[in-house]
Amino acid sequence: MDTLIIGAGLGGLFTGALLSKQGVRVTVLEKNPTIGGGLQNFVRGGEMYETGMHVAGGFTPGDSLYRICSYLGIMDNLDIVRSNVVSSVTYADSGRTYDLPAGRDAFVEYLSGLFPEERKNLECYMDAIVRLSHEENLFYLESGYREHSEEFLMPADRFIAKYISNPELQALLAFVNPLYAGVPGHSPAYLHVMTSVLFIESPCRFGSGSSRLADELKRVIEQGGGQVLTRCEVAKVIVRDMHVTCVTDVRGREYAADSYVSAIHPQSLLDRLDGKAFTAGYSNRLMSIPDTSSAFKVFIRLKPGAVESPGCPVSVTDSSANVWKRDGDWPHTVCCFMSGNHMTVFCLMDFSEVSRWENTRTGHRGAEYEAWKKERTDRVLDLVEKRFPGIRQKADDIFAASPLTLRDWYGTKHAGAYGYFKDCENLVLSQVPVRTKVDNLFLTGQNVNMHGIGGVPMTAIETASAVLGNDFILNDIKQIK
Repeated sequence: MDTLIIGAGLGGLFTGALLSKQGVRVTVLEKNPTIGGGLQNFVRGGEMYETGMHVAGGFTPGDSLYRICSYLGIMDNLDIVRSNVVSSVTYADSGRTYDLPAGRDAFVEYLSGLFPEERKNLECYMDAIVRLSHEENLFYLESGYREHSEEFLMPADRFIAKYISNPELQALLAFVNPLYAGVPGHSPAYLHVMTSVLFIESPCRFGSGSSRLADELKRVIEQGGGQVLTRCEVAKVIVRDMHVTCVTDVRGREYAADSYVSAIHPQSLLDRLDGKAFTAGYSNRLMSIPDTSSAFKVFIRLKPGAVESPGCPVSVTDSSANVWKRDGDWPHTVCCFMSGNHMTVFCLMDFSEVSRWENTRTGHRGAEYEAWKKERTDRVLDLVEKRFPGIRQKADDIFAASPLTLRDWYGTKHAGAYGYFKDCENLVLSQVPVRTKVDNLFLTGQNVNMHGIGGVPMTAIETASAVLGNDFILNDIKQIK
């Protein structure tokens, strides 16, 4: 059996590796010169920077990702660096900093010491997020289906407020908001719950860069007799009688397989379909689902020894009252990730900020764009200075990447950092199944189910199982403790 996968991002590589482990010969086609999507690294001035996967979780023995990677035989090669602190949170207006410890008991104990009147509420809140996380079966590699509770689908900000009374503590518990681009009143509690559980229990990062994971997944595919081809952009997916017959690349080369998996954005897939595949209603729905916010990133190469590494992600918010705020004086929150001799600063940003330049290419966007980017970089650094005074003077190099760069890195139209936006006011709109009406075409990646390191590998299991027509993969992984 042969399977062809379009896109060598996190979803495509995990799906390909899982299928390879089951004896399927896999070919992955990637348009970029480098595989990995958000796992990509790049080098500038001798320093290696990550494009997307700055923080991770779930790689402790017994965790789902640990078990998946152990099943694939790559866990020991990933160079996972664990942390005892989930995040260090600073509010610029008050100057207060909170170092949130890893592990449920330590997390509750620390916050209870600061907010003693909320101890009982904190314990109930932690019980609730663990309970709700079990409503998503694949998150714990469980099979079957469970009915979702009202809490699971309510807005995340309202869910926190249901248990916690103190506004400052409510803000602290929303520390994972930038990791799913939460919007008050709209982002469902399950995104907050899954992200919180993943990072509170086992925060970590890739010591040698997240591209190590991409390389290891590629190795599994190649060991299974497959191949991962770069600079190979798919131009057409030929569909006849609701069946994919082949795909062609931009050079006119043809690739045929028994089954096909699209790991690219569904809207990008629609642009490549040749022949009747989806109904007009389904295609229109895929086109109408909004993406999550994109991001603006500032990369800072530090002078040797100029800044002591905090050993964990650091977020700086202008005020605890603004943790959910998206409008007004951007940015309200910056997330700082230090690795090696550099710091990467991540800030959510709507793609509309750069839409006027969307038809330009890198290095040819004009003086107006460069002035805009410098002004936004200065705004970011002003907020970073609240936690790391003198950061500009401590740097040897500072440069930035706008949503346009992220669009090119990730291969998405509007550079959504976390795929399709999930809105609890209309969750049905963003529900995209792994199976399509085309009998041998399947979907995977962060636009299906949950995004990120905690969600995409689980969807890969679902996609690979759908391709195989059995649950062998899940059953095999469940045997690993």
